[in-house]
Amino acid sequence: MQIHHQRAERVHLQQFVDQASFGETLAIEEEATILGLWRSTHHHPSNSKIDADQGVRLITSGWAAWLRHADNGRRLIFLFLMPGDFIVPPLFIMRNCELVCLTPVRTVDASTLTQDGGALSPNSSAMIEQSSRRNHHLLLDHLTRLILGSTTGSVALLLTEFHERSLRSGACVNGKFNLPIGQRMLAASLGRSAVQVNKVMSKFQLEGLIRVGYDWLEVIEPEALRALAGVSNKEMVANFPRDFSKAVYPGSFETSHICISA
Repeated sequence: MQIHHQRAERVHLQQFVDQASFGETLAIEEEATILGLWRSTHHHPSNSKIDADQGVRLITSGWAAWLRHADNGRRLIFLFLMPGDFIVPPLFIMRNCELVCLTPVRTVDASTLTQDGGALSPNSSAMIEQSSRRNHHLLLDHLTRLILGSTTGSVALLLTEFHERSLRSGACVNGKFNLPIGQRMLAASLGRSAVQVNKVMSKFQLEGLIRVGYDWLEVIEPEALRALAGVSNKEMVANFPRDFSKAVYPGSFETSHICISA
C-alpha cells in the first residue's frame, strides 16, 4: 500500500478509536490494535461484491449495501453500510442477496479485535457484538420507510438515519457529512421515483432543513427533520447510541433470523 493510502487509513481508524472510546480515554493496547489494522486494508472497486463470510471487517471509507437484483434489473436495497460499520456475517440467510460496493470501498480485517473473547479490545468487541442486532434494527426501520404512505416522511427518516449514523462514527462535522450516493439511489431504496425524492429534497432545502452538495449533505435543523420522520430525539439516541455498551435493542433479535426468500 502506498504511503499516502496508509496515512489515510490511519486517519479513518483514528475516527474509529474516537468512536470506540465512548467519550473516555481508550486503553493503550486497544488503541494500538485498532490503529494497526491498516496493515490488513483491502480495496473493493465500485460495483464489486464483498464476501461477507470472510470474517468480521470494518468499513473505513466508502458505502456499500445489502441488495438483490430484481427480474427487471432494478436493485432492491435492504441496508446501507457506511464508514464505521462492521461487516458481520451472517446478516441474512443468503438467498439471492449480496453485499455490493456502491462506491469504492476500503475495509480492514477486524477479527483481531475479537480475539481472546475481546479481552484486549473490550470496547471494540462490544461494538462488533452489537452490530448484528443493530443491523436487524436498521432493516426493520427500512421496512418502515417502504410502507410509509408519505414520501416526505420516508425521505426524512432515511436522512435522519444517515445523519445520526454519521454522528456516531465521527464522520459528521457541524451537521455536514459525506453522501456519495445520488437521489436516484435514494429513490430506489425507498421504492419511490427520483422525481418524488427530488421534490421532497428541494422542499427541505427551501425550508432551511438541509443543504445538499455534490457528494455531501448538511442537516441544519435535525429536530425538525426528526419530527417529519415521526421519531423523537429519545428514540434516535436509543437506536444510535454513542456508547454501544448502553445499546438497547429488542431481545428477540438475539435469536431471530431474517430470511429473504427467492
